[in-house]
Amino acid sequence: MIASPEDTSEAPRPPRIIVNALGGPPFDLVEARGSMVLVAVGVLVCAAASLLLTVRSRPDSHPWPEVVGRLWSVGTLALSACAILTLVTLLADMPTIMWDAVDDEGQPVFGTVIGEPAAGTWLWAVGSLCLLVAGICGLLGDPRRRKAAPAHCANARVTSWPRGNRTHRWAQRLPWVALACWVLMIWVPLFDSGDHGDDRLTVTSLGRVPFDLADLTPEIILPWVVVLVCATTAKRFDTFAHWPLLSVAAGVGLFIQQATMVTDLPRERVTSTDAAGEKLSAFIVGYPSEGHYLWTIGCLALVAAGISGLLSDRRRIVRQRQRQMQRQATRPPEKIIRRRQRKLQQLARLLPFIAVTLWIATIFIPVIDSFNGVGPRIRLTSLGDLTFDDGGEMLPPFILLWAIVVGFAALGLGFAADQWWNVAAVLIAALIVLIVVAIFLNPPTIMWDGQLPDGTPIGGMEVGRPSFGFGLWLIGAASLAAAGICGFAANAQRPRHTVEGA
Repeated sequence: MIASPEDTSEAPRPPRIIVNALGGPPFDLVEARGSMVLVAVGVLVCAAASLLLTVRSRPDSHPWPEVVGRLWSVGTLALSACAILTLVTLLADMPTIMWDAVDDEGQPVFGTVIGEPAAGTWLWAVGSLCLLVAGICGLLGDPRRRKAAPAHCANARVTSWPRGNRTHRWAQRLPWVALACWVLMIWVPLFDSGDHGDDRLTVTSLGRVPFDLADLTPEIILPWVVVLVCATTAKRFDTFAHWPLLSVAAGVGLFIQQATMVTDLPRERVTSTDAAGEKLSAFIVGYPSEGHYLWTIGCLALVAAGISGLLSDRRRIVRQRQRQMQRQATRPPEKIIRRRQRKLQQLARLLPFIAVTLWIATIFIPVIDSFNGVGPRIRLTSLGDLTFDDGGEMLPPFILLWAIVVGFAALGLGFAADQWWNVAAVLIAALIVLIVVAIFLNPPTIMWDGQLPDGTPIGGMEVGRPSFGFGLWLIGAASLAAAGICGFAANAQRPRHTVEGA
């Protein structure tokens, strides 16, 4: 995508910049950029999902095919927007290298290497436009497909699946994946300080190594209990009315605990004696290790198990209601469908105000905080109040995001039933998630120095870390996405009038 025009075969052989679709040189994943890797993964997932949605042997191969297809279209639009934004960001900030060397005569040479757009840039742009067109075609083709559907298939969205269907089995088996991850984390550390000899700090799912019963705090015991309970009760989750909701809550709670652990890294003070006999004291900090990937997989498995349970239970309830409606026929189906549509539209109007409430809360609750009580402190709120000591400023991008969230919530009172409003809700949610991820990957920093009253020099570097408001932003983005999904579902609930044949 990006390549510098220098020829490395001629003296003085300057370095050359090469950037591929993952953000680094070819076959070098160490220098890959997180944003470009996420876009590449999203393209692969989008392509695989499109194959599953369009090539299937049975019309009921997954629940609610129209809603799932519409979600795929919206997700493709959001992915295309992220890809275009990533490309624009890359072109606006070209990679640059300043180099120096010595030629064959011993004379110093130096220069600057600046990357330039290559043929891969046009391929990236064409791919982004293809994703955009695919999402638009998916949204436009859905109502045409419904109009062209035969009369006897108009109400065939929910089929009578037998007990023990696919989603029911996923709900029973996924919690065991979470339990397997927790067992593996006994040997795969969550935090590791590296090679410090006997003073090495290692933290696993059972606490610090070496294991000690005194270290079994509630923060360690509670995740084990939650995962074990979810795994053992999953086989009979239909006997528990709220088991899917509890599984989702357990996964989200464990994910919040993981974020809390990352923001407050474990540390241990060690003392030693040097050759002169003086005692030295230092802190050893444990940094996130491979075990966090297993923790995340376990959380996602619990959330996916709960969602699968909800889908399975939902279809069972729908089948029971359909049988009851066929037996009693107390009221026309159009009334029930319109009542569901009104409820979904009410949710679509109210959910954006949750995001507005959370944005108001994050004026006082920092999104990013350096948690420093001695020197300067970095705090970033929803107004962009980047505070060093007692000063600060309101950043225009955050004010613009404020206006988007508040204005969009206000527009939802009158336009929540429109298709463009639903698409905009999902796109704004994706934009907020992209901003949150960008802040997480590139946190604000500050270098500072000073003196104590006795003249001792002090100083250090402050790095902003995710605070409680970080999670509130994610919840606000989720509420906007849920509002768009409710709007899509409300449009899908419109009564379909069938034509009886002669």
